[in-house]
Amino acid sequence: MHKRFMLLVVLSCPIVAADKPKEDANVKELRAYLSTLPEAQVPVVNQEQALALVSMPLACVDHPHTLPEQRVDYLWVHDAKAHILDAYDKNRAFYGCSDWHSAVHSVWALVDVVKQYPQIPVGPLIREKLKDHLGKKNIEGEMEFLKNAKRFEIPYGYAWTLKLYAELKTWEDPQAKTWAENVAPLAQQVSKKLVEYFDDLTFPVRSGVHQNTAFDINVVLDYTDVAGDTALRDSVSKTAHRFFVNDRDCPTGYEPTGTDFLSPCLTEARLMARIMDQQHFVLWLNDFLPPVYSAAFKPLTVPPDVSGIKKDDLQGGKSHLIGLGFARAETMLRIANALPANDPRIRVLRRLAAINARSGFQGIADAGYMGSHWFGTYALLYLHALASEPSPAVAKAPEKAPATGQGQLH
Repeated sequence: MHKRFMLLVVLSCPIVAADKPKEDANVKELRAYLSTLPEAQVPVVNQEQALALVSMPLACVDHPHTLPEQRVDYLWVHDAKAHILDAYDKNRAFYGCSDWHSAVHSVWALVDVVKQYPQIPVGPLIREKLKDHLGKKNIEGEMEFLKNAKRFEIPYGYAWTLKLYAELKTWEDPQAKTWAENVAPLAQQVSKKLVEYFDDLTFPVRSGVHQNTAFDINVVLDYTDVAGDTALRDSVSKTAHRFFVNDRDCPTGYEPTGTDFLSPCLTEARLMARIMDQQHFVLWLNDFLPPVYSAAFKPLTVPPDVSGIKKDDLQGGKSHLIGLGFARAETMLRIANALPANDPRIRVLRRLAAINARSGFQGIADAGYMGSHWFGTYALLYLHALASEPSPAVAKAPEKAPATGQGQLH
């Protein structure tokens, strides 16, 4: 085509205004959505709050498991008539708080609180309980049982065992060093079984309960980050990439289901936030979760209404749905903390976290023992995430906005 003719064609075309940047639309939506969210008071992270929460594991850690519906010869021996194991308090460590995994993370909660607040009034009592449960003979009894226990408590209970060990290992305290030495062989035994479990896992578990693969990897990483266990770290890292790195469009509309105490979508996003660099995580997140202001995201934000759950045999599931508030709040904060400092989703996620956490704290008394035996642990996980939020000085925005596709929110 002749150059002059080409120029005439171009000049004759109507001038069309460029589309308004997508970032502006997203910022407008985010700002409007944030204005609709109520302010939510969250607990102050201090010794007083810790004292209230640690009372829960203290109340159950010596309360032996009831006879399980499924035969498990951990605490109860199934002879002619089922009976509790003789001298169980000398040969078992995790025999309280309704079930084995709850006992493990309740002991973790005791360690966590007295480690943070050594002058807490119940500190001597906590140390007495830890001495009773983490004695050398107690741990040896655990190891003997687990040797032939097949898939008992794998992976959830095992992951919490490793987190407990990591908490002890990083505690600069003479008694804690002894307890860490006692638990170390158990941690090694558990770690080897978990490597086998994750390496053999064909498909991920995406449910909102204990077997959730992303959640269990998150807990395991809390251990590998401090213990130098490269075999397990490599195993879970490969598993996370194998299952989750190509995930898109998480089905948020399916949440919550049944008796969830975890959010599958948020839990997976929290995991990817820690195993991907920030730039790749932001791109992955944009494809994985819908915009936080959208109707598609709403199922992750509204605390479940459990007021209609009255029957005694449904109280366990009711407690899970109440505790879901803590898990959502913790994961939302962790995701927010992983985003670039000027990402406009941060303020919305933090507000939603506060709303969900408030629902958890308000419901603590509504499920009786079925909730109190484990609520303290998950409330503490949330408070840890809350305490890890960057201060305004640290969170100074960079000169350029990140490539999030969601602009800046002022």
